[in-house]
Amino acid sequence: MAPEISDFSDFTVEAYRSMLVSLRDRGYTAAGLGDRPSGRHVILRHDVDISLHRARDIAGVEAQEGFQSTYFLMPRGRYYSLTEPECFDLVQQISGLGHEIGLHFDTGTEQWSAEGLGAAISREQRFLERLVGQPIGSVSYHNPDMSNALQFNDDKIAWLHNAYSAALKRDYVYSSDSNGYWRFKPMPEVIAAGHDRLYLLTHPEWWTPTPMAPRDRIARAVLGRAEASMRDYDRVLRDAGRVNVGLAKA
Repeated sequence: MAPEISDFSDFTVEAYRSMLVSLRDRGYTAAGLGDRPSGRHVILRHDVDISLHRARDIAGVEAQEGFQSTYFLMPRGRYYSLTEPECFDLVQQISGLGHEIGLHFDTGTEQWSAEGLGAAISREQRFLERLVGQPIGSVSYHNPDMSNALQFNDDKIAWLHNAYSAALKRDYVYSSDSNGYWRFKPMPEVIAAGHDRLYLLTHPEWWTPTPMAPRDRIARAVLGRAEASMRDYDRVLRDAGRVNVGLAKA
């Protein structure tokens, strides 16, 4: 049975903030993918598939609550382009809040060899570093179950910390918001259980100011970007004093 709208109250910006407060109250500190601190800690990972705007907002909440995390960005995504000035500015804002930028690599449906996967990741790493103007030290796979990428689970791949390493799977209690609803145990319950090592994956597009069904959140991101592009087109013609042929008049 599909979830109802009421089931998405967990997926708001303030609900995310509440999880951070719960982590802090339980004595968790933030750790990166390459860190292995001895005390109680949490690895906060964000795979940014759809919306850099939502990612920027979640990054701000984390900074306010004293947490740093890693935002994995797609150089070849369908829903945003890191070459767009606004997207570049959003990435700089996320980084400026103290968060790490990682590579979100789309493995597609290919059957990879270790050499081929490593070479492809290295190419995108170099490209992403040029786009965002900073070093990239970690990688996560996008939809890895559609390929054979999950078999490549060393601590590092192409010299980058691997978000799907066997050690992380073995040593940490993992929870994810994949697809915008809890398919397994809800993340607040995982946090409340008090495990010493947590590894939490969220996708910023699911965390909105008010509860929304996942497809509605994606539609808002897609249509919002299209509308912004049209506003920019109209603005350029207006500022240049040109005729905007086809613009409806009020």
